[in-house]
Amino acid sequence: MPAEFRNVRSEHLKACFLRAYQSFPKLHARRIVLQQRPMKHTTMNAQPLLDRYFFLRSRRSYRINVSNNMHLRHLVNIHELPEPVLVGWFAHELGHVIDYLNRSAAGMIRFGLGYWLFDNFRTGAERKADIFAIERGFGREIIETKKYILEKAGLPERYKKRIELYYMSPDEVALMVQEEEREDLRLDRLL
Repeated sequence: MPAEFRNVRSEHLKACFLRAYQSFPKLHARRIVLQQRPMKHTTMNAQPLLDRYFFLRSRRSYRINVSNNMHLRHLVNIHELPEPVLVGWFAHELGHVIDYLNRSAAGMIRFGLGYWLFDNFRTGAERKADIFAIERGFGREIIETKKYILEKAGLPERYKKRIELYYMSPDEVALMVQEEEREDLRLDRLL
């Protein structure tokens, strides 16, 4: 089933999403909607659609919301972000969807409550999304995304602190990528 786009006019945004999406074949049988809309407190998020299939895990659909812009001191249109940054960000959000696949409806509700109520739960969820993206080959893009967020001039310190608190650092991601590469080399030598 192909991904759907709602209110996404930028071909750059669509292409970056599709580049990430193609590496998540487990999601291709699901309805995945990329929706661009104004959002106040976040740039992107992934969530199940609250439709008639929400309670049927095997048929549940998902939406990735993407804001029209990043909330810097001066607004940066999201479609103007560099390709590696967008691809990494989309891969992270698709990692959340992978995490949601095996959760029951009650499990999704518990997840939502845990995410908003407990910092440790949120940290674990964000790390898991990064790990799923790294396992699918997006380590370098995740690093680019994190560096862009943390080093971009004009990004409010409050936003950077939240990223540092809940998400893996670029250095942690780099270590994971190196370990994955070492493991790939070991496997190649065995074959």
